[in-house]
Amino acid sequence: MPGFLNFEKAEDSAKKVLEITSFAGIDLSSAKADIERKRSPDAPNMMPDSKGNPIKRTGFFLLKNYGGRINGAFVFGEKLVVHAGEKLFADGELIFEGLADKISSGQTVGNKFYLFDGKAALVYDGEAVFPLCEKAYVPTVLISKNADECERKTVLKGNGMSTRFILPGKPAEITLVSVNGNPAEYSLEEETVVFSSPPAENAEIIIEARLENEPGGTLKEEINLISNRWKESFLCDTGTEKSFTLSQKNLSEGAVKAFVLDENGSWQEKTEGTDFSVDRENGKILFNEAVSKTPVSGEDNLVIEAEKVFEGYKDKINKCCRSICFDNGGTSGRIFVCGNPEKPESDFWCAAGDPTYWPDIYYSELCGKGSEVLGYSVIENSLATYISRPKDGRSIVIRLPFIDESGNVSFPIEKHLQGEPAVSPNGFVFMESEQLFLTERGVYAITTEDISGEKYTQNRSYFINRALCKEDLKNAFGTKWKQFYVIAAGGKLYLLDSSQRDYRRGEPLSGFQYECYLWTGVPARILWEMEGKLFFGDEEGNVCFFSEEKDFAGSYGDFSPEGKKAICAYWTFPDFSGETFWRNKTVKTVALELAPYAQNKVRLEFKINGIWKVIKEWTGKISYFGWNAVSWPNFTWSGNSEPRTVAAKTKIKKFDKAGFRVVCDEMDKAFGLYGFSLEYVEKGRIK
Repeated sequence: MPGFLNFEKAEDSAKKVLEITSFAGIDLSSAKADIERKRSPDAPNMMPDSKGNPIKRTGFFLLKNYGGRINGAFVFGEKLVVHAGEKLFADGELIFEGLADKISSGQTVGNKFYLFDGKAALVYDGEAVFPLCEKAYVPTVLISKNADECERKTVLKGNGMSTRFILPGKPAEITLVSVNGNPAEYSLEEETVVFSSPPAENAEIIIEARLENEPGGTLKEEINLISNRWKESFLCDTGTEKSFTLSQKNLSEGAVKAFVLDENGSWQEKTEGTDFSVDRENGKILFNEAVSKTPVSGEDNLVIEAEKVFEGYKDKINKCCRSICFDNGGTSGRIFVCGNPEKPESDFWCAAGDPTYWPDIYYSELCGKGSEVLGYSVIENSLATYISRPKDGRSIVIRLPFIDESGNVSFPIEKHLQGEPAVSPNGFVFMESEQLFLTERGVYAITTEDISGEKYTQNRSYFINRALCKEDLKNAFGTKWKQFYVIAAGGKLYLLDSSQRDYRRGEPLSGFQYECYLWTGVPARILWEMEGKLFFGDEEGNVCFFSEEKDFAGSYGDFSPEGKKAICAYWTFPDFSGETFWRNKTVKTVALELAPYAQNKVRLEFKINGIWKVIKEWTGKISYFGWNAVSWPNFTWSGNSEPRTVAAKTKIKKFDKAGFRVVCDEMDKAFGLYGFSLEYVEKGRIK
């Protein structure tokens, strides 16, 4: 009787190969069974190379310790300005003390740097630092004002019938009333001279009097919130004016200044106590001698500058700690500020090109009680302002500049966007073609298409959301570094790579997701990019930077106060369960293709039932000689800098699924992964 062929047995014994040669980022959000082979469920301190292959990150090094936690770092020209604790430094030199010890913001306009720390706005001109209010712009609030009174000669003509003649103002004193040169009897009713009998027709009536003037004046500029001082200008057209009243009473003890235009067109300063006296309670200035008549007909010839404490005005700006530059056309000549705890619903902006002038009408109230203006971003020609905890879901206010017929610019609300509200005031970063920001559900994006719509639902951080959303995102800090959106939170850095996008999966209604990476052991409080390098400041006053010398072995270690420490980096592959998950697997060979480094050391590990064990370790064989990376224990004369393929024979028997990872956790050792493969057989059923 012929035998039967056992096809199942033959199939079981056939050698099979798993190969992974294409890589992406990490996936900390999907179920383990759903993670694609090209991604890793656990890969600390890895980043992509130019082709997306995972490589070990370089270490960070100490630039300087500033003695206080780092609250801000700003590039001003060629200087690095650092806010540490309550002190301000420029290129490491102390330039100011007395700041608030909290995260600040700063903007450069023209050739000056403006710092907003929530205590007192400051200006740095490259040499000195001073409070913004000390050298604030002094606006001319009113022009073409009148003196309190002046001597005037009024010439009238009689008509033989009327006895009543109206003066051009209320007289404080009448010195002469004559008809055809002869004194005449009269009485006074308010501003009207009443004769006892009507002057004859064509009789010349002359009335000389000191008349009271209406204040008059035309509004020119607004009071400056950041300054106690302002100016008003007067027109003296008779040369008899001595008394002048300002629009404000209860002046402070600050000096009152006066300037008079002389016949040569020059302004001559007059001195309080010598040339004039001041009634501060009533805001009156009295000159000892009359101010001379204006040398230019119709042009103001007296300017008075005074001071008054406008309660709460300076604090509206001084107590703000968040800022952005924005103006018409998306330019950066004007600063917007918010974050005042006493005015959480409001923001303020300065005059175009002059951050020393904050007109008292330049503000908006953008939300109700319980909400807060959290921060800003510029999207093309519009200003996006983020509202925390919005009651109606309208969490982003879009404003566009509007120029009226007189050329004045205002910033009316164009529309609102609805969606997940921002939570971090320091997480707004523009990446490539879209604005990113942090929410309780991860990183969200606003695209230019969203500006023309009503909603945004573009989540970009699906692959790290499960871990990221557990962090204290209110205190997280974000920045742009090369193609990465980098988030500092919980002693870790989360990186979103804008050059790698996944269009096949993610949260509903999101067009794509960024590939993501996670760095551990980085105690960053704030982040910034300078000269292509990623910098951070920490709670201990350290300013550090990540090395860009990837070929230098000494780059692969992190600074710590106790000394340099090794970086633990590894790439974990998704659990391997073969072609048929319910069959027994046996792995016989494992191979790696590794990136070339002068000092390279990795070990391959496997995991069964939660326990990791070493398969093999490679060092000199995968390195090449380089003078900048000589290590005698791992010395090699090899000059081969091509990618290295290594393999290990093993026998991992009878498992249903297993984990594999490649580890590089020693000091000054690099690691890069190009490929992973294993040879296995499937035989028998899992019992």
